[in-house]
Order: sequence, then structure tokens, then C-alpha cells
Amino acid sequence: MKKYLSIFIFPIASILILPIPMSILNIFNISLNKIVVTIIMILIMLISGFILGQNIHEKGYLKGLLYGLSISLIMFILSVILLSEHSLYNIIYYLIITASTTLGTMIGINKKG
Repeated sequence: MKKYLSIFIFPIASILILPIPMSILNIFNISLNKIVVTIIMILIMLISGFILGQNIHEKGYLKGLLYGLSISLIMFILSVILLSEHSLYNIIYYLIITASTTLGTMIGINKKG
């Protein structure tokens, strides 16, 4: 249980730290496109899934799916608390996060030495 909680640290810390460089870029009037933010999030979830895949022994796709769904659920709850608008983009965004985490976990379990 402890190793699963330590795996949650990377994506949660990334989600909390990522706004700092984005706000610095915003100060200089450099706007980031939604696609860039989505690609950054995909990379974070792939790395996180890969780390999870290195730490488990079986059924990487199932653990990755559960992990991706839990991260997406946390992000959804935060968006509801912060009263952000929900759209089709958000649903696709959460599905992409779940799929990239699942893919990262499957890659991580196959690359385990």
C-alpha cells in the first residue's frame, strides 16, 4: 500500500508545480495552447504509469486503468470544487489521461528487467 501512495506523489506534485512555470510564461505574455498542456499531461501520466509498471508484477493494464481513473477522478473532483466549466474537451482530456497511464503501465511492466 505504501508503494502505491508513493507513486501518487509524482503526478500530484506535477499537477501542483506545473502552474508555476505556466504563470511565469503568462507574465511575459506567452500563452500556452490547450494542446501543449495536454501533451505535458500525457507525458506526466506516461512516466507515472511507467513507474507503476516497474513496481507491480501482474496485470499492468488493469492497474494502469485503475490508476488513470483515480487520477482523472481526483482532477474531476478538483474541477467541480473550483467551479470550472465542463465540456466535451474535459471528457476527452480525462480519457486521454486514463489511456496514457494505462499505456505507460503496460510499457513499464514489459520493460521490467
